[in-house]
Amino acid sequence: MSKKSVVVTALCHSFIEIVKYLNARLVFLPNFAISMRIVLSIVIVFCLYSGANCQYLDLAKVEYTVAPGDDANFSYNSKRILFNVPFRIHDKAYFFAGVDYTATNINLREEMDSYDKSDTDNFTEIDLNLTYTSMMNNDWRFGVQITPSVNSNLQDGLMSQDLLMSGVIVFVKDKKNSDSAKKPFRIIAGLSYSTNSRRPIPFPFISYYRKFHRKWSYNVGAPVSNVQYHISEKHRIKVYAEGDGFNAHIQNGVIVNEMDRANRLRMLLILTGLRYEYKVSKHIESYLNVTRTVFSDVQLRDDMENVFVPAIDNLMHYRIGLRCKI
Repeated sequence: MSKKSVVVTALCHSFIEIVKYLNARLVFLPNFAISMRIVLSIVIVFCLYSGANCQYLDLAKVEYTVAPGDDANFSYNSKRILFNVPFRIHDKAYFFAGVDYTATNINLREEMDSYDKSDTDNFTEIDLNLTYTSMMNNDWRFGVQITPSVNSNLQDGLMSQDLLMSGVIVFVKDKKNSDSAKKPFRIIAGLSYSTNSRRPIPFPFISYYRKFHRKWSYNVGAPVSNVQYHISEKHRIKVYAEGDGFNAHIQNGVIVNEMDRANRLRMLLILTGLRYEYKVSKHIESYLNVTRTVFSDVQLRDDMENVFVPAIDNLMHYRIGLRCKI
């Protein structure tokens, strides 16, 4: 069987399984309501005021996202490919080098918008991830990541304004699979800095995972918060909330309302909904997200000042992917 067939088979199997298990387990979903109010509040605070860009380290990922916006004035889709190559320094230390590529298409359909949308339809983001990690005392792991990136419509090649820089310093204590922990847990804490954020200053973040029952666990913090139901060893379903978005340079700018020039487009979405995960093997996982935006913000900016903020409707948001994780 070809590699492409294996991927397609895994993703199709994921879709079949989510339908089957949702039908069998739907009775559990109303119990999430109270927890999700807490989860969503925490995520909104992190996403709106921090812009933290931390993420867990995947060795590879292929992902497709679509927000069709059939009944809304806004839609977008993105395609993402990521890989990280590990290099062993010694027994307890590794260096990772990788590339994260995302192509995004945006469609704003508001009739009142008086600017040329052809320059704000397609954006490309290319991140170069350079990561170092090593073990410390008491089962703590230290990590630092530097990420120079390009985020632009690339209308006239590469410009200096297309370049962004971000970095993360992180400490991790992972007892998710430890036999010594009565209730498995994981703590991730650190500092994040990004010129892609609303406020380009170092910002502290924390993420805490706890499995409090054989079938139940939760994760609170940035960038994702969720409550999980472990259907079986291979199947999990989550009710979760997270932030999504980007900050891209518009080369040559666009004239808005015949008087203002915008040279950046910034998008921020707060999403909440369901995520289904199917464990293909020990390190390979497929997933399907079905969410809805509860907060949508698109801004055309002149550096740090808003030039135009179109009114954006909330809409459904779908994501399917395959990841290879450590």
